[in-house]
Amino acid sequence: MNQAKKLTFYVVLNIVVSAVTILVVLYLWENTRLKNLLFAGPSQAAEQSLPASSLDTAEETSDLMIEIGEVGGVGNLATEYVRLVQPGTSAGDTISLLDWRIRDENNNEYSILEQSGLASLELHSQGAVNIYTKAGASNPIELYLGLSDPIWQPGETVTLIDPKGEIHDTYLIP
Repeated sequence: MNQAKKLTFYVVLNIVVSAVTILVVLYLWENTRLKNLLFAGPSQAAEQSLPASSLDTAEETSDLMIEIGEVGGVGNLATEYVRLVQPGTSAGDTISLLDWRIRDENNNEYSILEQSGLASLELHSQGAVNIYTKAGASNPIELYLGLSDPIWQPGETVTLIDPKGEIHDTYLIP
């Protein structure tokens, strides 16, 4: 019987220690920037994605019409993409992607609509579009550049160029 009491004591102690550990981890997760370090959320992506013209003026970032939200599947043609987002808050905010381009560090430019095969596309407020490197059938939320090799590498900067030919946004691939 004495052995059963010892075993019960250790089981209960284990349950209490496990519960306290889980609660501490959850508290740290929710009340610190731990998850921001592990996962690039929308606010961190906006901090990483600063336009070249406003590197010294943080308040201008709110004037971005289109941002590079993220670059995913880097180096893998099957999954590689660049996500463009339109952070506007008004339901009527739409931006045409006509003549917008993305550029890699080797100065290779890719005309977003021209290479995807769509004649026009408007990005609505709070909308997003993924631009895949590979070939595929473009639609309003997924565009395909039709390339045979991946174009992005870790540490490379993706540049978004507006129709005027000016650098609109940049994104450093982690």
